[in-house]
Amino acid sequence: MAPLYSASKQQAERYYKKKKLKEYPLSLRNDLINLIKAKAFWFLKIPVFGVRGGIRLPVKPHRDIPGGKLCESKIVKKKDKFIAMLTFEVKRKLHSCSSILAVDLGERVTATAVLLHNGTAKRVKFLGREVRGIRRHYAWLRKRLQERKLLKEIKRIGQKEKRRVNDILHKISKQIVDLADSLNAYIALGDLTRIRERAKGKRFNRIVSNMPFYRLTRFIEYKATLRGIPVIKTSEAYSSKKCHICGCEGKRRTQGQFVCKCHGEYNADLNGAINIGKKIERDLSYMPLSGVACEPTHN
Repeated sequence: MAPLYSASKQQAERYYKKKKLKEYPLSLRNDLINLIKAKAFWFLKIPVFGVRGGIRLPVKPHRDIPGGKLCESKIVKKKDKFIAMLTFEVKRKLHSCSSILAVDLGERVTATAVLLHNGTAKRVKFLGREVRGIRRHYAWLRKRLQERKLLKEIKRIGQKEKRRVNDILHKISKQIVDLADSLNAYIALGDLTRIRERAKGKRFNRIVSNMPFYRLTRFIEYKATLRGIPVIKTSEAYSSKKCHICGCEGKRRTQGQFVCKCHGEYNADLNGAINIGKKIERDLSYMPLSGVACEPTHN
């Protein structure tokens, strides 16, 4: 094991003093590392004490290396492997779009997307129905394992659950971004800032804690930014309570059914998505959407 380069050691010591952790990923300043491609292989150049020019380690990227500035990165140890988490700053010019793809995030259906163009809703997509089932399955497994006090097994299945859910979230976010790109549409999302603090009632608290709303939002944002598609957020206040046709307050007879006294009943997730899209339509005239967006991505 080669000793740390002085700058990397100082970086680590500053963090240890601040966080007081026993183990933390090795932090690498961007001016001390370099990513090099030689023929079909990638090499990460890392400085070490006493070795002039540092050492070159072969790396196997799990996705395409984006063009852009390599920023401060980390090396973490997972079981018997070392993983380099490289951060890039990528600049993309945002497009000017002609329609809105509104997305509502929910418990029963993870993401409901609908295209709004000149006030007309079409191209409805219901994505990620299986996430709810996966969550419930692993919750049942954890309960059984807790009864038998198998703590190591609980940790193992937790990691498996996270991998399965993340795989679905990546697929959902890619579908949404691909659809927005093909339809020349902005992506409209509900603002989830401080959603845990705003949650009221035991049931809604459980839903917010269990469903990966924030993760999916981040996946959509960085994928859209890399394609130059603007993502606009708006308050979700009353989007699930008001009818998207007349604006009067209705009620949810079931988790997936919204009832309005004026216009009957329809899908609750679709109603929420259309309300989010209409809010963006009203605000679009004065929102600053042009310019350059920067978003770090990890490999």
